[in-house]
Amino acid sequence: MRLDTTLDFEGGYLRSLITSDVHDGYVNGLNDKQVNKYLDGVKSSHQTFQSVKDFVIDNDKSSNSILLGIWDDKSEIHCGTLRLHGIESQHRSAHIGICIFDKNFWGKGLGRKSIVAATKWAFDVLKLRWIEAGAYKDNLASQKTFLSAGYSWKYDIYGKYILEGKPSIVKIFAAEISSQ
Repeated sequence: MRLDTTLDFEGGYLRSLITSDVHDGYVNGLNDKQVNKYLDGVKSSHQTFQSVKDFVIDNDKSSNSILLGIWDDKSEIHCGTLRLHGIESQHRSAHIGICIFDKNFWGKGLGRKSIVAATKWAFDVLKLRWIEAGAYKDNLASQKTFLSAGYSWKYDIYGKYILEGKPSIVKIFAAEISSQ
């Protein structure tokens, strides 16, 4: 699925990624152990230019996911990604994940602003009513980001997910609008 426009927010914007957006910083960031510590799929194998391009293509062709790049207003290349996936029309729900792979942009609010913009778009345009995010218990930065973006903690999943070889707790956050 592809977004036909950009989603602007103060200091940056989101737009659908295309294969020409894949750059060395993106690939290298995904392979950085500090960046990918909490990214399940990414760290399972070494990322290459081709594997990242394939991921972009797969999301572009998908009918239930959308992969957006996160741009800072002053940058020509994106510094992160935000993905809505598992978009479900019957329940009007989806999952959201975010990665700021360029550590120069950590702590600058781009994650929160991106989540707010994408969530508003998904509610307004896709007519979703529930967007869910999971964060490992130890990933305090992600938890704080989703909370500051208006998501609320809903429940914990104990022992299902493995982090660094051990069963871990994943905290589930959601943004929701009331049913009409």
